[in-house]
Amino acid sequence: MFRRIVGVLVAAVVGLGATALPAQAVTVYPTSLTLNAKPEPVAVRGTVTLAGSLKYKKAGRWVAPSAGKAIAVWFDPAGTAKPVKIATVKTNTKGAYTYKHSQSRSGTWIVKYAGQRNLAADRAADYVRTYVKGPWNYPGPDLDCPDIGKMVWVGSNDYHDLDRDGDGWGCDSYA
Repeated sequence: MFRRIVGVLVAAVVGLGATALPAQAVTVYPTSLTLNAKPEPVAVRGTVTLAGSLKYKKAGRWVAPSAGKAIAVWFDPAGTAKPVKIATVKTNTKGAYTYKHSQSRSGTWIVKYAGQRNLAADRAADYVRTYVKGPWNYPGPDLDCPDIGKMVWVGSNDYHDLDRDGDGWGCDSYA
């Protein structure tokens, strides 16, 4: 008889399942994913370095998660082309990551952290413009904007006085 009562009680408890027991709440901490792509702008076929960090907020402080968190690196080229996943990088013990890539055209670099059970997903983006080097980047015979016929990057060395507003881009009227 005792065995029968115990069997009925066990069946009753098992029959209740998880609905009778309260589910344990999982704390999901907010994350902060950063990205800085340098140099900006970059010459066509020049190397761009992506750097940033992943942190999460716990007890009012931003702290680095354990090393090895996967960060997906995407590039969204300017224009109508679709974004492309380029690589996956891992964070170090301080939550930092870096990645180098040859830049062939202007566009937006995007990094994505998919999140985990207790860490929220996050993403960050940085637009990088490319430029073509030309005779306007070097001293030599005097050049004027009509000689070039397009907006060009001259940087801080404006050998031909093409950058009237001092923003690094010469012949702005051709933009």
